[in-house]
Amino acid sequence: MVEKIVEVRELRGNRIELIIKGFNVAYVNAIRRLILSDVPTMAVDFAYFYENSTDVYDEMIAHRLGLLVLKSDEALSKYASPEACADSQPPNPKCFVEMFLDIGLEESAPTGFYVKASEFKISDPSISPVYPDTPITYIAPGQRLHVVAYARLGRGREHAKWSPASISVLRYTPIVSYDASKATKGCLECVKAYGEVLEALRKGGSGFIELYGLVNTGGLRYCAETSCKNAINIRYDPSILQLIVEGTGALKPERIVYEATKVLEDKVKTLKGMISWLGVKRVEKNRAH
Repeated sequence: MVEKIVEVRELRGNRIELIIKGFNVAYVNAIRRLILSDVPTMAVDFAYFYENSTDVYDEMIAHRLGLLVLKSDEALSKYASPEACADSQPPNPKCFVEMFLDIGLEESAPTGFYVKASEFKISDPSISPVYPDTPITYIAPGQRLHVVAYARLGRGREHAKWSPASISVLRYTPIVSYDASKATKGCLECVKAYGEVLEALRKGGSGFIELYGLVNTGGLRYCAETSCKNAINIRYDPSILQLIVEGTGALKPERIVYEATKVLEDKVKTLKGMISWLGVKRVEKNRAH
């Protein structure tokens, strides 16, 4: 039996990079897709304007509010799921968080200012803009903006504003075999953009290098087929998978991956239940005949 290993190669900021061994490619790719489409986050879905005398239309401001990235780690356990809230309307506190803003300037004000995401009053202190300096609109002297918005949990397959990740990549691990004795000056010049490979060829000898991260190997393949023939060769190992996720900040990157595995587990349980139900129905039908 193949040993299953998951190694965290990098966890920094909103980025996580996993090395996954012993898992089926289809399984890990399902997680990659669910990260983008099914892991829920909070985002504004309703915006009611009571006054807007700024130079930006209501629809444009509503669009900007919808794209605000909101911290959602605690929201996943505090608010009902998107499916449970499908028929709900604000201000249902089980489904919605209220965001309130009423701000303006007198005509006599010397200058205007930009309204930022941080100026909204939010009913739940655990929900806040990840990027508080995000500009919403500009208010000039004599202008006012009064808006009440409501955020809820949603999934990326409904709208990209609910997707917790901007990048979710699965790739086979590129493995470069090299023989420095056959590397010419032209070869060294060709691979100079690939530091690890260049360093290995300069040191001499032969061996293998595993390349990790979002490394574009198109140029390396070109070198292997032209000026580095016989000096380097590149192949892709499907038994060593790299899952690279860059979150928006709504959820911690490790939480994104964890929630994706939970979603996949729930989908499998649902499918298993439906298959069992169909089996029971088929037996009942056969007995009836």
